[in-house]
Amino acid sequence: EEDPGEISHFRALCTALSGTVGTGNIIGVAAAVLMGGPGALFWMWITAIVGMATKFTSCTLAVHFRKVDEAGEVHGGPMHFIEMGMGARFKWLAVVYATFTAIASFGIGNMFQVNSMVGAVKGLIFGSETAAASGADADLAIRLTVGICTAFVVAFVIIGGIKRIASWSGKIVPFMCFFYVAGALFILAKNASMIIPGFSMILTQAFSAPESVSGGLLGGVIRSGVSRGLFSNEAGLGSAAMAHSAAKTNEPVREGLVAMLEPFIDTLVICTITGLVII
Repeated sequence: EEDPGEISHFRALCTALSGTVGTGNIIGVAAAVLMGGPGALFWMWITAIVGMATKFTSCTLAVHFRKVDEAGEVHGGPMHFIEMGMGARFKWLAVVYATFTAIASFGIGNMFQVNSMVGAVKGLIFGSETAAASGADADLAIRLTVGICTAFVVAFVIIGGIKRIASWSGKIVPFMCFFYVAGALFILAKNASMIIPGFSMILTQAFSAPESVSGGLLGGVIRSGVSRGLFSNEAGLGSAAMAHSAAKTNEPVREGLVAMLEPFIDTLVICTITGLVII
């Protein structure tokens, strides 16, 4: 408790997971299987293993190179460890990183997520068959309603800063993961006889692309798995490092080890379960 920082290890982990467990695990996996076949899931596993090393490195650096202001608030992340670790002459690179990350957050962090939510709400209201033909006025009304409601809920949480974000994440993320995994395991239990053949398809088609996938090219399978794997666990993006930099610790490596759990939980566990349900 006496260590510098604002949130616990667990809340830092949950805050980072809150940005990764979600759309990437559901629509991301479905898109990977659709574009690259079942074999794409194998390459998502490889991405997760490499991503664990990336998360460890970036989050260790984020804690080692961080600023604690007079109010006790922590400022950390790639833009800080670039400037502090590489020297003042690389401040331009830190500015470039911060700028492009802010721009990217509108796409990968906002538009893709909200668009997926709109699709789910439309399917719930109109049914999957009639959602596409619901009409322009109804479509606009749903988009505006979902967008405005989401904006208010998100604002309520993030305006309170990292402490409030971590507090809510610590409550919601464990329940969210448990609820999703339990639902998926229930489906797998009902189709237990297909689990082993499912794994067999994943391992077989990881190295031999079916003709229907990207013209039968293995590169299409690998690219689908790697790109969707990175989208799922965000390894290398740097957003997790910002969350972990606020952890209460004097041991940067310890926080890096905690961060390694994210690609494991997100991709090796949740994405695998999702992929098996789909396959």
